[in-house]
Amino acid sequence: MRYDVAVVGAGPAGLFAALELSNSGLRVVVLDKGLAPKERKSITCGVGGAGTFSDGKLNLTPKIGGDPAAIGCSPGELEALIAEVDRAFTRYGAPEKYSGEDQEALSALKKKAAEAGIEFIAGRQRHIGTRRIREVIDAMYQDLLARGVEFRLGAEVRSISKDNAGFRLDLGGEAIEAEFVIAAPGRVGAYWLREVARALGVGPEFGPLDVGVRVEFPAELYQPIEQVMYDAKFRLRTRTYDDMVRTFCTNPRGFVVKEDYDEFVLVNGHAENKRKTENTNFALLVHIELTDPVEDTTEYGRAIAKLATTIGGGRPILQRLKDLEQGRRSTQERIRRVPIHPTLSEFTPGDISMALPQRVVTDVVEGIKRLDRIMPGLAADGTLIYAPEIKFYDTRYRVRAGMETELPGFYVAGDASGHSRGIVFAAVTGILAARRIKAVTRDGQRVAG
Repeated sequence: MRYDVAVVGAGPAGLFAALELSNSGLRVVVLDKGLAPKERKSITCGVGGAGTFSDGKLNLTPKIGGDPAAIGCSPGELEALIAEVDRAFTRYGAPEKYSGEDQEALSALKKKAAEAGIEFIAGRQRHIGTRRIREVIDAMYQDLLARGVEFRLGAEVRSISKDNAGFRLDLGGEAIEAEFVIAAPGRVGAYWLREVARALGVGPEFGPLDVGVRVEFPAELYQPIEQVMYDAKFRLRTRTYDDMVRTFCTNPRGFVVKEDYDEFVLVNGHAENKRKTENTNFALLVHIELTDPVEDTTEYGRAIAKLATTIGGGRPILQRLKDLEQGRRSTQERIRRVPIHPTLSEFTPGDISMALPQRVVTDVVEGIKRLDRIMPGLAADGTLIYAPEIKFYDTRYRVRAGMETELPGFYVAGDASGHSRGIVFAAVTGILAARRIKAVTRDGQRVAG
């Protein structure tokens, strides 16, 4: 079977690439080893990607989610693309409400954070909600089918090769061919993309890695900030190591969830529109860069994740902040003493310092204590800490205009490309790749320019 464009991965990058290509006259197929939105069982794979099981937070600012210069966008161009992504989500059913628009309140929070030595990154946001985002993704999926985009779901792409006729994608016993490939497998597929790209001669450069924990605490502590910006972004430098630590993916009255990967488990979080808890959670991540002789941040991150999974017996590790600070393992009895109930039921009480590097643990504790100055009570003994939370943004590809790699016709997009961190920026990279393909084709064939 031959197509003009094969899109690998049906996350935000893949879906928005397909949407952009749906009016081009090109024959497009989207491949994903997961299933349709209403049939999905995997949190990380399937139509909508990991975002389908997130709470659908859209960061609608160039300051959050990626590097505009790295993808060749001017600030004006990126603003226009972000607005286009936002309009599309609204068209498919996202709620109209925004947060982060009260400039006076934003300025006051920025001042309070600065007094504590913390940077507050303000920006407009739209919160869709966990249940609603699945409906939105399904509406988009149904529209793409109606537009003639073909989906091959439950299809695992084993390898991709290149010859004079184009690209050949091995699905294990079956193969398809395409003139162009947009590889957008998401964070879950970043390691797969690394090996595929190496085989094609466009292997990635190693970038930084984010390693840390998910922090859970009483929702009332975050409520004053939530009224200003739903998912506020804070960054700080730790005193001991001068490392960058940041908050990520805050879920007011939300849930901590487990993510299963082939060889390890991670934690994440989401919040729903109607079903609420008494807790709020966010990721607290330490920025790690490696240099000679160890540069492979992917393998380093995977090694940490595997060790933590081993220590947790296949489950995330949960520890009270008090126990982490005092260097002792949490037990079920000690967890029961905490005034809040863990929203993740499948965990192992343990000692996070046995699983994460000592430097990361020190950074996490220092980060919580500093954030306590703008969220009084965060550093209480009973604050719950889950591990590991790791963001594999660490492999990035050298790209030309429109996310095209040095191999003509082979494009990368989304979080696996190393150039986006989140739903909106991932969607933007998918649009850029699709527009570049449209610009260099006529009737599905590459032309000069």
